[in-house]
Amino acid sequence: MNTKGNQKPKKQDEGLARLELRFGKERVEDWKRHFAPRRVIVIEVEDKMCVLRPVTANALSQYATIFRDGGLEPASRYLLEELWLDGDDDIRNNEEYFIGSMLQIQNAIELKKSTCWKL
Repeated sequence: MNTKGNQKPKKQDEGLARLELRFGKERVEDWKRHFAPRRVIVIEVEDKMCVLRPVTANALSQYATIFRDGGLEPASRYLLEELWLDGDDDIRNNEEYFIGSMLQIQNAIELKKSTCWKL
C-alpha cells in the first residue's frame, strides 16, 4: 500500500482513475471544487457507479422522517435521488444494484463521528 507522505493509497488512486475515466477529469475536479471542503460521494456496485453530492442538514432531516415513517428502503431511495449528481441509472432503477447501494448510502450520512455526554 502506497501511503508515504500525502500520497493516496493505491486503491483510492484506482477509484479516482475509474471515476475520471467514467465522468472526465475536468468534471470530477469541478465537483470537488464546487463542494469543497466537503467531499462528493462515489458508490460502486459491481460495474456500475454513481456520484452523490454531500449530505445537507435538510436532506438528512427528510431522510430521518421518511425512515421513521416508512423504513430503510424508501429513506435510502429518497437520499439517493436527493443527492444524485450523475451515474448509472441501474443503481436507481434495478433492484439488485439498488440493494447493493443501500448500505453505502447509509455510510454517506456519517459525516463525522460525534459523542454526547453529560457532566
